[in-house]
Order: sequence, then structure tokens, then C-alpha cells
Amino acid sequence: KSPTEYCKSCPPNADCPVNTTLESLGIPAGFWRASPFSAVLTECGGFGGDGDAGKQRCAGSEAEASRRRRMVEVSSSDEYCASGFTGPECQLCAAENHHLVDGDECKECTP
Repeated sequence: KSPTEYCKSCPPNADCPVNTTLESLGIPAGFWRASPFSAVLTECGGFGGDGDAGKQRCAGSEAEASRRRRMVEVSSSDEYCASGFTGPECQLCAAENHHLVDGDECKECTP
């Protein structure tokens, strides 16, 4: 087969250095994807916070962001979330009995 049957264009907003595979796409801070097998990147919304709230929750896969990322044992969408966040667009708090405040902070629910 020809290379064009195997090679695809880099998805919008992704970083695709030479020899990038779907699984190794560079995901910038502020973006999220459902799994390492998805080429669709979703920009993380502010959800009541300022313009940087999405970048705070969604760490992406950039080198500098990898230090902020929560390490997970199984590849999932949560690997693109900053520590303390989970779910689609990292809009859920990972800690039990916590809720999202100002788009980038988790606070414990009051009784």
C-alpha cells in the first residue's frame, strides 16, 4: 500500500512531530481527547472560571504539562487532566464529595 493510505494529516490543534502515531499525538494544555485512539481534540471550557481555567484543568500531553498530569495506570481520557480532575474536559473533581468552583478549583461539599 502507498504511504497516503497509512499517513493522515495532523488533527487541528495537535502537535505531530515526525513519526507521530495516533497514540502519541501531542495534546496541548487546554485540550482533551476521549482516548489515545481518538483524533478529535476538544478545547476545555472555562466553566465559570477565567480564560485560563480550561488550561489549568486540562494539562494535555506537552512536556511541561506532563509534570502536572496525574499519572494513571491505564490509558484513558483522564491522562490529559491535571491532578485532581477527571472526566470529559476534566470538568469533574477526582476527590469524592468535591465540586468544581470557578472552573479550575475543587472544593469539598458542605453538609
